[in-house]
Amino acid sequence: MKKTLTINISGTIFHIEEDAYEELKKYMVGLKNYFGKDDEGNEIFADIEARIAEIFTEKTNGKNPAITFEWVEELIETLGTPENFSEEAGEEEPLAGQKTRKRKLYRDPEQTVLGGVCGGLAVYFNMDPVIIRLIVVLLALLTSGAGILVYVILWIIVPKAVTTSQRLEMKGEEVTIKNIEKFLKDEVDAVKESYKKIRKSRFFSKS
Repeated sequence: MKKTLTINISGTIFHIEEDAYEELKKYMVGLKNYFGKDDEGNEIFADIEARIAEIFTEKTNGKNPAITFEWVEELIETLGTPENFSEEAGEEEPLAGQKTRKRKLYRDPEQTVLGGVCGGLAVYFNMDPVIIRLIVVLLALLTSGAGILVYVILWIIVPKAVTTSQRLEMKGEEVTIKNIEKFLKDEVDAVKESYKKIRKSRFFSKS
């Protein structure tokens, strides 16, 4: 019988076997050191930690068994390590014949007018959100309002893409450390670019 420990990962309590704990601890310390202690690094690490909690929650399936060494090894293989980032450089585009991850349907909080349903459908089907909204309006008119009911049902049952993992899944991208880091850095760059545009605007210069 193996000794087990109780740990907290991103606010979720897990039981973990001692050898698995040592391996997971070494992995997470390596990630923490790689991303650094600044605000951006802490945000990336927090999202990775949340993803680790999601994976182990799926594994335990609510029955709360102890995390094993094999589970930790699978986790590391799935998420990747900082050491192999350089090896993956230049491989952003999928190779010919290589399968891409199937997209998951979420409501898109970045493309929302009401509930983000049309935005989520647009991402899922790789279409312009405006086209999806026009289709929804036409369906509502042609079906005497039944289309609105369908929209409301989707609003209720389709989850919003809140976490980084969900937003990557929505776009059909693998939830790996590399993709989490890239996604968050792209968001930071987008915010910086928006701020630059605001500073250059006439309104800002006159105030």
